[in-house]
Amino acid sequence: MSSAAVVARSKPDGLEYLVSRGGQFDWAGAERDANVFCDIREATRAALALPSKFRAFALPIRTDAE
Repeated sequence: MSSAAVVARSKPDGLEYLVSRGGQFDWAGAERDANVFCDIREATRAALALPSKFRAFALPIRTDAE
């Protein structure tokens, strides 16, 4: 069973979530603004493609079906 996921990074004041538009990326403070990946594998792939200074990771998200 696959689970939707986002890419996140931790900050001193909480988590930030990856938002990418047209090849550019930014970080949002709310999960609802994040890019949603179809499964944890795709989110992990996206996190690992970022520069290591961001220390990003894949984070499963809760869907209404759960």
